[in-house]
Amino acid sequence: MPKLFRKTSGHIFYFIHVKNYDWSLFHVKTRIVIHLCSNPKTIIMKSLFLNYMAAIFLLVACNSNKTKDSKTTDETKTEASTDKTSTADDTQEKMEELKKLPALPPEQLKAMLPEELAGMKKKSSSVTSHLGYGVGTAEYGSDDGKEVRLTLFDMVGEAGVGWYNLIYVGYNMETEDENGYQKTTTFNGNKAIEKYDKNQDQYSLMFPVSNRLMVNIEGEKIGLDAVKQAANSLNLKTN
Repeated sequence: MPKLFRKTSGHIFYFIHVKNYDWSLFHVKTRIVIHLCSNPKTIIMKSLFLNYMAAIFLLVACNSNKTKDSKTTDETKTEASTDKTSTADDTQEKMEELKKLPALPPEQLKAMLPEELAGMKKKSSSVTSHLGYGVGTAEYGSDDGKEVRLTLFDMVGEAGVGWYNLIYVGYNMETEDENGYQKTTTFNGNKAIEKYDKNQDQYSLMFPVSNRLMVNIEGEKIGLDAVKQAANSLNLKTN
């Protein structure tokens, strides 16, 4: 509201003093002086005009704040985009390094398949080489029908990196229905793929380790927590 500044000789002077505003469109530091005559009707009209002008200044100030908020949002989006670009560059660099690595010897890959997993004895195991990268598989079971299947992929060479990109890097699916679900999650600080098959009561978890191996562990009738515990118990050092 305008404030009465002084009254002399039957005349009334009103002032609106606008302080410094750091607005993106312009800077304002001014004093608007309106000379009001002593006519009552004129005074009323002038008072309404002053209220209108004050509302205009408040509106401009609010729009200035919105502009600043918009700039902050744009900066946040830019930072997020930069982070995604950096992550993509790191992934591409990693895949180029994997292409140059030789495959692990079959004996070393076989030694990574434990004799016992999730409290169950190993029933069978095998190691094969497919297009230059190795795959190790082991199956475990108990008398009460519980089962665990462990698969290790040595993601090296052109074919290994292609498989790594197909089943892991490019996987961003999330689905759920009455038969189960599949989604991306986090396991030990890395992206992981978690699946559940309700019909078989089977949970599976796929995740990378040792900068070259992809692990897939499936557990029937043991629950998700037991699958994760079994995954954490693996000794998969490649050096």
